[in-house]
Amino acid sequence: MSNTDGKFQRYLAAKRTVDDRALDRQVLDRLATEVERIDEKRGERPLRVLDVGAGIGATLKRLVERDVLPAAVEYTLVDREATNIDAARERLPQWVTDAGYEAAEIDDGLRIEGDEQWVDLEFAVADAFEYVETSTWDLLVGQAFLDLFDARRAFDALRAGLRPGGCWYFPITFDGGTILSPPVDPDLDTRIERAFHAHIDDGGDSHAGRHLLARASKTDTVLAAGGSDWVVHPRSGEYPDDETFFLRYIVDTIAGALDETGRFDPTTLAGWTAARHRQIDRGELTYVAHQLDVLGRIPAER
Repeated sequence: MSNTDGKFQRYLAAKRTVDDRALDRQVLDRLATEVERIDEKRGERPLRVLDVGAGIGATLKRLVERDVLPAAVEYTLVDREATNIDAARERLPQWVTDAGYEAAEIDDGLRIEGDEQWVDLEFAVADAFEYVETSTWDLLVGQAFLDLFDARRAFDALRAGLRPGGCWYFPITFDGGTILSPPVDPDLDTRIERAFHAHIDDGGDSHAGRHLLARASKTDTVLAAGGSDWVVHPRSGEYPDDETFFLRYIVDTIAGALDETGRFDPTTLAGWTAARHRQIDRGELTYVAHQLDVLGRIPAER
């Protein structure tokens, strides 16, 4: 999804607190263990990481802040939308400073330096499936990415870019559950959920999480998997941080997708959307999306 008004980039920033609550800690801890294993075998060269559908760099921030990455890293953020990469370039230097690291421009990228650690960032506006073929990587990460495509085919294409014994990590992978509560109209709500998932399946995969698990179990070693459901609910009638905007964006995304299908009367859909926005205004809406975090390792020999 792209835009010219910055709303999508604000949505990506707003959902960071939602993602932080959702991510499966056991899977993330196992990722840190696997990165340490790879790091011990890499010799003098840096660990090479490819972050597909990287958006504004949220996964990079999380891996740095939670000490998942080793002492020397070459990290590439690739996204097909220039507006996302532009936002990452603009936002990351301030985050580096706020996090207590030092930032320095290198070539067309950015170096993050801390105590006995550096991460060289490269930014790429490109199709991830084309870019992954340009080199080989130790670790491939793709947050909220596989459901945008046929998950099994996308997984096969991306894992092909890994070095033997390399790892892949796909957190926040949608897996077929969208709950908005309280109901507006139970029958209408059910039809909207089903139609929204059908819209995802038109080019994407509304059950990407389970399809990833099934496919990866045949080709690789699945090291860890766990639920990473988004759960956004009011606290004393209010939402934390920028999660009010997050909810509005989700409701508008669902309504916009269904409007394109022509399967709903426009007046009915507009009424449903307005009712959901009123629930947000009153601090009543709870939103849940079912997702999976999955970590795996490809064979040491192909």
